[in-house]
Amino acid sequence: MPSTSKDMYELKLRKKLLSQQLSMVDDKFDRMARILDKKLTQKGLPTKQTRTLSKTKPKVRGGVPSPPRKSLMKPQPIESGSQFDMVRKRNVIRHQKALLERKPRKKIEPKKTNPFSINRNVPSSLLPRRYTRGELPCTVEHRSSGLALSWMCPLHNLDYEHYLPIFMDGIRCTENPHQFIAKQGVYELIEDARGDSKRVLDVLDICVLPMRYALSTKNPDVVLRIINILKQLCTVHPSCGPRLIPHYRQILGILNLFYQKPGKSLGDAMDYKQFKSDDLVVPIAEVLNMMEGCGGPNAFVNIKFMVPTYTSAFHNPGD
Repeated sequence: MPSTSKDMYELKLRKKLLSQQLSMVDDKFDRMARILDKKLTQKGLPTKQTRTLSKTKPKVRGGVPSPPRKSLMKPQPIESGSQFDMVRKRNVIRHQKALLERKPRKKIEPKKTNPFSINRNVPSSLLPRRYTRGELPCTVEHRSSGLALSWMCPLHNLDYEHYLPIFMDGIRCTENPHQFIAKQGVYELIEDARGDSKRVLDVLDICVLPMRYALSTKNPDVVLRIINILKQLCTVHPSCGPRLIPHYRQILGILNLFYQKPGKSLGDAMDYKQFKSDDLVVPIAEVLNMMEGCGGPNAFVNIKFMVPTYTSAFHNPGD
């Protein structure tokens, strides 16, 4: 029995606390309702449109009668000519006007890329700086037949391992006199080493990187210079052809790009600027044939791997 009376006492306390909390909530609701009615009266709107007193009898909770609650009315249509109607019409007119004045968006088309455009992100050559400092063993000489290089010593006395990569690095220069110095210097150095395999073969691996940089510019004039250098290397000594095979992947990638470039369709017309043309298909085909001819039995397989459309001049298609 003592435990039962204790439980009853706790229940009564809980009931009393709950009734007090409910009365506090009701008081808060009434205060909010009065504030809302006050705001509506300040705006000149009747309070009957928004809230009405509940007709239900007040409920008795815990012996304390709660005040009648106020409930929201159903939404009513806006009267024509009222302030709300004028604001609504004004907003509709503004929205329609904004839609008429809105400019159509331009379609953003993806940028078209040209694989044959000149690449200007290639590292600059060091030959102009060395020429300005006077580190090159040659000077430009103006003769009656044109420009020429005047060497300070016989070419066979030069250190090819030092000077040939410098001149090869200047092949990608496009301004004179650096362009002429690099082109003529490489030609004369390789030509003087004709028949002497030691001078060229020891430097061939070092010259591949400048040649790759020059081809990466995608400048037709620079690519044509590299093609002429490759032709000269193929004929300078029989052992140069097989030595170039490991470097086909660095050299033939850009040549394959220009080899696939469609040429100009002139019909029966004549191209009067053929010496200045950027059509490199014929020179590339010639240098590939020379590389295959002097490269040995493995040259065709490696060329075909890098230039899939290449047709051999020494093997039948069925072989």
